[in-house]
Amino acid sequence: ETMADEAPLIDPALLANLTEAERAEALAAAAAAQRAEKRAEERRRLREQAAAADASSKNNEEDEEERLLREAEEQRRRQREHERAMERQNAAVASSAAIGIIGGSSASGGGGSGLTFVSKKKRGAGQMSNQLSSGAATSSSRDTSLSLPPARGNGVTTTNADNTSNEESHLTATQLAQIKKAYLGNSAPVEPSASAVVASNSSGRSSNQSELSARQKLSQERKKRRTKKTTFKFEWDAGEDTYDDDDPLYASTMSGKFSSQRNNSTNRRGNSTNQRDLDGGIRFGKKSSSNYDAVATVQTVATKPLKKMTARDWRIFRENYNISTKGGKSPPPLRSFRENPIGVTPIHPSIIDAIENNLRYKEPSPIQRIAIPIGMQRRDLIGIAETGSGKTAAFGIPLCHHVLCFPKSILDSVADDGPLALVMAPTRELALQINVEFGKLLSGQRNVNSLAVVGGQSITEQATKLRNGVHIVVGTPGRINDCVEMAYLVLNQCSYIVLDEADRMIDLGFAPQIEQILDAMGGKLKSENEEEAYEQERRDLEALGKAVPSHRLTAMFSATMPSEVERIAKRYLRHPVIVSVGDQDSGKNARITQRILYLSSPKQKEGTLRDILRRSRPNEKIIVFVNEKKHSEGVGRMVESSGRRCVVLHGGKTQEEREKNLAIFRQGGVVMVATDVAGRGLDIPDVQQVINFDLPTRSIDNYCHRIGRTGRAGKEGLATSFITDEDEGIMAPLTQYLKSTGSNIPDRLARHPAATSSIHGDYIR
Repeated sequence: ETMADEAPLIDPALLANLTEAERAEALAAAAAAQRAEKRAEERRRLREQAAAADASSKNNEEDEEERLLREAEEQRRRQREHERAMERQNAAVASSAAIGIIGGSSASGGGGSGLTFVSKKKRGAGQMSNQLSSGAATSSSRDTSLSLPPARGNGVTTTNADNTSNEESHLTATQLAQIKKAYLGNSAPVEPSASAVVASNSSGRSSNQSELSARQKLSQERKKRRTKKTTFKFEWDAGEDTYDDDDPLYASTMSGKFSSQRNNSTNRRGNSTNQRDLDGGIRFGKKSSSNYDAVATVQTVATKPLKKMTARDWRIFRENYNISTKGGKSPPPLRSFRENPIGVTPIHPSIIDAIENNLRYKEPSPIQRIAIPIGMQRRDLIGIAETGSGKTAAFGIPLCHHVLCFPKSILDSVADDGPLALVMAPTRELALQINVEFGKLLSGQRNVNSLAVVGGQSITEQATKLRNGVHIVVGTPGRINDCVEMAYLVLNQCSYIVLDEADRMIDLGFAPQIEQILDAMGGKLKSENEEEAYEQERRDLEALGKAVPSHRLTAMFSATMPSEVERIAKRYLRHPVIVSVGDQDSGKNARITQRILYLSSPKQKEGTLRDILRRSRPNEKIIVFVNEKKHSEGVGRMVESSGRRCVVLHGGKTQEEREKNLAIFRQGGVVMVATDVAGRGLDIPDVQQVINFDLPTRSIDNYCHRIGRTGRAGKEGLATSFITDEDEGIMAPLTQYLKSTGSNIPDRLARHPAATSSIHGDYIR
C-alpha cells in the first residue's frame, strides 16, 4: 500500500513502448537518481544544523565574554567607591584631630585665638627641616610624650614643657602628616616638642652632612670630567721626531704671528729664546741656525745629513717616490748615486763615473733608489715597476759592481770556470739592449767584458768568445741553455743571476730552459732560515774582494706574478725583498692616453690608419702592432702608401735585419710595423704613439706591454687601438683594463654583450 501511494519514479506512459529490460534499466536509473537527491538533501540538512550549532556556540561565547567584562567593570566600580569612602573617613578623622590640636594649643598658650602665625621665610626653612627629619621628630615626640609624667593643673592636662595636647599621643605619624598637609600646608609645620627639636636637630645635622658629602663627591666627579683630556698615541715615539730647534719651515708660517709678540715672548722665556735669525727664521733655544731643515718633507729628507735620518724620515722618503717594500729586510734607499746608506757598500768609482759621463743620469729613478742598495747587500729581489722606469740600470749597477770587486786572479779564471754573472731576457732585442747598457757601465774598465748570447747569430762564434773568457753573459734562455748543453758555457762560479721580464719568458714557454740553467749554476742556494740567510750574505760580502761568494744572488723583475713565476721564485729565491714602485698595478701605464676606435668592419682599418699617419708629424716615432708576421709586410705597404718611411720587425727576419731596422727606427722619422717581438723590453726613447692595428688575441698583458712602448721615462704617450666585432675575445679584459686606468670606453664597446662576459685570469678565452 505504501508503494502504491508513492508517486511512480517514471511516468508509465513513457515506459509503455519499452521492452522489459529497457523498462527495468530506466527504473533502476531513476531510483539511483532519487537516492542521490536524498543524500544531497541529507548533507545540506547536516550542514545547516552544524552552522546553526556554530552560531549558537559563538553567541554563547560572546554572551559569556560580555558577562565577564560586566563583572570586571562592576568590581572596579565597587573598588573605586570603597576607596572614596575610605578617603572621606580619613578626612573626617583628620578634621576632628586637627580641631583637638588647635584647641589644645589654645588652652596651653594661655588664651588667644589658638592660631600661631609663621612667616613665609620660616615656613620655607621649616619645610626642608621637616622633609629631612619628619619621621625622626614624630617618633621622638611620641616617645617623649609617653615617657614624661603628666602635670595637672587648672583642670587642663598638658605635657611638661612642649605645649602639646594630650590628645596628640593617640595619633600615628601618618595621621599627623595628613593633618599637616590638609590644614597647615607643607610650608607650615606643627610646632615640635623640645625633645623632638633636639632629636630633629641631631638628625638634621647628620642628614645635612650626608647631603653635603654627596654634593662634594658629585662636584669632584664633574671636575674630573672637565679636566680629563684625550691623549693621541702615534706609531712613532718621541725619539723619532724630526722637529729640530732650527725650523725655517715653521718660521715662514709663524713669523707674522710672533713678530708682534717677540718682546713679550722673550721676557717670558729669557733673552736667548724666540730670537729672529738673519734669514727671517725663528730660532727656539740656544742652538744656532744650520743649513738644513730637520722637518721631514719632500725636500728636507733628500738633503738632511745621513746620520740624522731616522726611521720615520726613511718612511717619508719612500712615500715621496711611491716605493713600497715587503718580504725580506730592506736597506734604506739611495738619495744619490754618490751617497751610500749606512750598511750599504759604496758603488765602484768607475761605475759612478760611467753613470755621470756616459749614461748622464742626474739622480736615481725610484726603482734604482731601492733596487741598487738591495743588490749591493747581495739580497734576493723581486722587482715590480712600470715600463721605462730604469730597471736595466737598477740591476746592472750592482751586478757590475759585484764583478768589478773580484781580484784579478778570479777575473782571469772565467775562460775555464765560466762567467761571474748571468742575465736572461725574453727577446733577442731586449738582450742586445741590456748588453749595450752594460758596455756603457763598464766603459772605464778593460779587464771586464760582457757578451750577448742570443739566437739568430752564429753559435760557433759565440762559443769561441765564451771559451776565450766572458765575465757577464746576457742572452735568451733558449740559446743560453743550448750553450750549456753543448758545453760551450759552464756556470761553475756564476753567483749573480738576473731574470728580466720573467713573466714574459714564462709566457713564451721558457720555464724548462730557465730551470735547467738555474740548476747548472755553481753557487749554492741560501738557507731557508732567514737569520742564517742574512749571515750567509754578510760573509759573502766580506769575502767578495778575495774569493767567489759561496751563495748565489737571484734578482727577478716581472710586471705580473703568474703561478709559474711564483713557483720558480719560491724554488730559487730565499727571503726576497719584494719591491713595488709606482701604481700597485705597475702595468697600468697611467701616463698613456688610450684611445679605442670601434670600427664597423676590418676593412676600415686601412683608411683609419692612413688618416692617423697623415695627421701625425713627419718626425714622430710610431709603432704599428700586428698579430701575425705574414700581415706585417702588407701593413708596411699601407704605411708607405700614406707617404711615410717604414721598417718591419718580426721573428722571420734575420738578426742582422732586425738590428738594422731597429737602428733606423731609433734615428726617428720612421714608422715601424712589428709583431709582439717588439712589444716588451725594448727601450726606444721618444715613441710618440703606438697603434694596435690588430688587438692581441691571447693575453691582455700583451696589450699592456705594447702600449708601454710609449710614455716611457715619465713622458706622456698616446695609444690608439682598432677594435671590431671580430675582437670579442678581448672585449671583456680590455673593458676592465680601461676602467682600471680611468680611460674612456666607447659606448659600442660598453654595450657589447662580450664586454660583460667572464674572463679567466689574464688570458683571453
